[in-house]
Amino acid sequence: MLLRLKLRLGVDGEDELLDELLEVAQSIFLNARYPTTPIPLDEYDNPIIEKRWENIVINIAIELYSKMGAEGQSAHSENGIIRTYEAGDISTSLLSQIPPVVGIARA
Repeated sequence: MLLRLKLRLGVDGEDELLDELLEVAQSIFLNARYPTTPIPLDEYDNPIIEKRWENIVINIAIELYSKMGAEGQSAHSENGIIRTYEAGDISTSLLSQIPPVVGIARA
């Protein structure tokens, strides 16, 4: 996913930052996908993200990258550019693309 993220952002290098953003994006995805059920793990206890969901994870990482330095911004206008974010971290339109796997909440 790192190579795809770098290609989409048009950056070379910054591997540590982009790895961190991908890790955060994966966490956001997994928490939205499995709100009440255990997150599936592979034999090495790494979370499993199916290949069909990787594009959403990358889009979350791109959104995190693009908001760096302007976290939590609700409105901004400068030189004819207006920025308004739907949510503090990730836009609700992006999160709504993640269908949750739900079950009975455990105590």
